[in-house]
Amino acid sequence: MNKDKQNPQTPTITSWEEANLALKSLGELSVQIRELENKKTELISDITAKFDADAAPILSDIKTITSEIESFATLRKDEFIEKRSKELSHGTISMRVSTSVKIISKAICIKVLKAMGMEDFIKTTENPNKDMLATLSDIQLAKLSCERKTTDKISIEPKIEQILPPDTPAAKKELKK
Repeated sequence: MNKDKQNPQTPTITSWEEANLALKSLGELSVQIRELENKKTELISDITAKFDADAAPILSDIKTITSEIESFATLRKDEFIEKRSKELSHGTISMRVSTSVKIISKAICIKVLKAMGMEDFIKTTENPNKDMLATLSDIQLAKLSCERKTTDKISIEPKIEQILPPDTPAAKKELKK
C-alpha cells in the first residue's frame, strides 16, 4: 500500500443510535451557527446603514468640492499646456490626456472584426470542456493527461426542523422552506 495515502480515522461512532445522536448534535450546532450568521447579518446591516448615513454628507461635500476644482481647472486649461501639473501647498491638480475605447455592441464588433479578417483584434480563451471529456474512455483521457475521478460522497443532513423549538423565528423560517 502507498505510504502517501493516510488511513481513514477509526470512528468513535460505533452504532446507528450513536450516529443518530451525532446527527442531532450536528443539527443543534447548525441551528446555533445559523442564528449567529443571522445576528452577524443584522449587525453588518446596522453598521452599513449607520456608515451610509454618516458618510452621505461627507461624500456629497467631496463630490461638490471635486466638481468645483475640476471646473476651475478646466477654465484654466491653457495654464496646463507646458506643465501638466500644478503643485499647490495642499495638493496637486493635473490635467492628463486620456483615451479609451468604448465597445457599444460586443457581438457586432466581433462579427465585423471576423468579417474584415482582423482576428488578431479578438481575444480568445481556451479551456478544456469537461462535459465533453467525460464522454471519453479512460485510455483516451490518459492520452490527454486527464483522468476520471469517481468518489462516494457521503451526505449528512440533520433534520433541523425537529431540533428547533417551534416558537423561534428560525423554526418558522425553516418550516416555510
